Amino acid sequence: MLVQFGVVDTKPFRWLHHALFFAVFASAALAVAAGFWQVAPYRWALLPVLALYVVLPRVRAGTAGHAALAGAAMVLYVAGLSLTL
Repeated sequence: MLVQFGVVDTKPFRWLHHALFFAVFASAALAVAAGFWQVAPYRWALLPVLALYVVLPRVRAGTAGHAALAGAAMVLYVAGLSLTL
């Protein structure tokens, strides 16, 4: 969100942005797999996050759609966290 609003400029280190995206995608996939393995309630909230992450690279960075997808993923993470409490 900070990139979308111009607070943070990622152009000089764009590779880092992609590396972090991969790390977040991989950790979300592992969390969903662990959730299904342990029959945890958060698994259903995190499962749509993976779908959003698959679509996210297909939406041009810096657009409102890209920020909306990232924001929706953030909302689902909060929902998953609330299910663990």
